[in-house]
Amino acid sequence: MAPDQEIPEREQRVIDLLTQASVSTRAPAGLRAQVQALREAPAKPSRPPRMGGLGSWRVGLAGAMAVAVAALVITLSGGSAAAPSLARVAALSGRGPAGPAPGPLASASSTLLTAAVGDLHFPNWQSDGGWQASGERTDTVSGRAVTTVYYTHAGTRLAYSIVASPALSGSPTAGSPYAVLQKGSRVTVIWTDKGHTCTLSGTGTNAESLWSLAKTTLE
Repeated sequence: MAPDQEIPEREQRVIDLLTQASVSTRAPAGLRAQVQALREAPAKPSRPPRMGGLGSWRVGLAGAMAVAVAALVITLSGGSAAAPSLARVAALSGRGPAGPAPGPLASASSTLLTAAVGDLHFPNWQSDGGWQASGERTDTVSGRAVTTVYYTHAGTRLAYSIVASPALSGSPTAGSPYAVLQKGSRVTVIWTDKGHTCTLSGTGTNAESLWSLAKTTLE
């Protein structure tokens, strides 16, 4: 008898489903349901496997199919959440503050604020052109904490965000001090500090002016 005919119907169905899933990076909900049903269905009684030859191959196939189905379900259910994109982080700046501004840090009141992500504190820019901290918000994007502090001066508002480390994909490396992202009239500069991705954005300004202010935190 040909090997294909010796494969139990349930195992052959799993093979068909895995083949179907392999042609698409995102399997449809119907396929997920079929795989789950196969996993939950009670196994049909079968003859004891023969030692060696085709019998051993069938036992090995059954174990492989169980592992393959489990791996497929994990993949279809999403696995771990992907890191947020730089564009999603930059978009937070337009939401506005959700709480009061943080105050000066007691040990470095002229240069730092109490708000921080890890050991990276937000700057106190009151003496750097009169930028007054005016509000704060905390968001979670794709499982990452993002803290934003807002600064205002002469009717202009800037948003400074720090994403919890590790640095996001696309963040500038040591050889490139900052990157620029622009959407409409909003300009955002992006850099990395102490393993965290940082962004500073505003409207009615340009990347050079934003970076001139941002880089004072690195000096």
